[in-house]
Amino acid sequence: MDKARALSSNITHKFFSILNRKQSQQQEHADVCVIGSGAGGAVVSKELAEAGLSVIVLEAGENHDPTTFGSYEPEMLRRLFWDSGLRRTRDDAIVISQGKGVGGSTVHNLCYAVRPPQGLLDRWRVPDLSTYFEHVEQTLGVTQIQETDINRLNAVIRSGCEVMKWRGVVQRHNRGVCHACGSQCLFGCPLSKSIQDTPTRTGKQSMAVTYIPLALAAGALLYSNCTAEKIHVEKGRVIGVSAQLPSGNLYVQSKVVVLAAGAINSPQLWLKSRLPSTNRWTGANLHLHPAVFVGGIFNQTIDGHLGIPQSFYIDEFLDMEKGSGKGYLLMPAFGSQVIVAASLPGFGDNHQELMERYRHIAALLVLLHDRTAGRVSINYRGAPNITYRLQRSDKKVLVEGIINAARLLFAAGATEIVMPYTQHLPIKTEADLEIIRQRGIVPNDIMLASSHPQGTLRMGEYPGRSVVNLSGESRAVKGLFVADASLFPTSIGVPPMLTIAALAEHVANQILESGIV
Repeated sequence: MDKARALSSNITHKFFSILNRKQSQQQEHADVCVIGSGAGGAVVSKELAEAGLSVIVLEAGENHDPTTFGSYEPEMLRRLFWDSGLRRTRDDAIVISQGKGVGGSTVHNLCYAVRPPQGLLDRWRVPDLSTYFEHVEQTLGVTQIQETDINRLNAVIRSGCEVMKWRGVVQRHNRGVCHACGSQCLFGCPLSKSIQDTPTRTGKQSMAVTYIPLALAAGALLYSNCTAEKIHVEKGRVIGVSAQLPSGNLYVQSKVVVLAAGAINSPQLWLKSRLPSTNRWTGANLHLHPAVFVGGIFNQTIDGHLGIPQSFYIDEFLDMEKGSGKGYLLMPAFGSQVIVAASLPGFGDNHQELMERYRHIAALLVLLHDRTAGRVSINYRGAPNITYRLQRSDKKVLVEGIINAARLLFAAGATEIVMPYTQHLPIKTEADLEIIRQRGIVPNDIMLASSHPQGTLRMGEYPGRSVVNLSGESRAVKGLFVADASLFPTSIGVPPMLTIAALAEHVANQILESGIV
């Protein structure tokens, strides 16, 4: 009798649990459901909404009020980044910074607005994107960085570049009137103003204050703090997306789904949804643009944490025209005391001595145009596994880049080079650079970072070598499109924001021309 009563109670409990879940499920209908609101998702949403389609945008992170952005790093890392900025490859060798929130990584990036060489796009065999680049640059307010905006850090790097007679370029950026918040720029711009809120652009022009407001004005509906859980397919076509809200479940029925969650989260959701795949490329072809910090200690004050963080870079060693491309960029880099402390070598008194020179440090990032290809898979909980091991040829190129970065810093007047090894190895002359060559690139011995994951749902002409076709549509599922850095067939070599956005406009036009909606 007790067992029967217990069984009855259990059945009743399950019944009411199911009933409550059903009651808490919200349903929406739209022509298009866009997953992600970063450089790709925001553009697709705006273009399709302005074309008259009903659009719903799902964003896993919060809809930030820029005026609430502060300087307390732990809070901002939690708010703006996946895994609080500590997302890593499976072997813990590379830290991957990915934005989480409306606007994605455009909220925390440093505003380089760079077009890739046409030769690279030709090898990708994508259609002419020049008109799309122009549209994106206009909407984001891209302008040339002025000489008066080059801070001491970038000026010192530029002087070293001139001594070495290497090619360097003052870049363009997507900022309005900027009060040069310095290293704070890494944690969002508190001065960002929506282009609909003010006649004058102010601060960083992220997707959160440009494309997303325009999409909403055109009728798009945005759900933030809303994590997409599954893309639903029936008879080879997408039919909708189920997602999780703080208050319950959401199901969006749509004719088109645009996957724009980034090159880690997009293949993760694809695999978690158990979508069909016609080949082995789903989640493969991961490129990370791994970067190494190289610091120089100067006698004069640099104050690299003040002013616009990045305005100049050196592309002397970046080969984008031959084969699949190789080489690296040298980019000025600096951060708050917390970020710099994490990047400096040594422990205890040794580390403290370096931090006492904080205002006298200038640094470069060596950003590798990687040929290494990793993979994104999922574990039993559906969380991403990120596998990436630098191949020997890429390690060799990265070591060369580190040595050239150190040579440039010496040419600019540095008295010592500091490297992000686990121990502090004083490098005070060019002869000491042999230490770097001998030590090489060993996982977990040197800090490697990535801000540009790409390539995991690659586009292409040939079914056997791509996940989506050149329109961005899945080869396996009708109505499923991709519009983020997952599309890239190879490493792009340069900061990718403009390219993602231009490709997203191309994908939006392909959706309109497809006749699906």
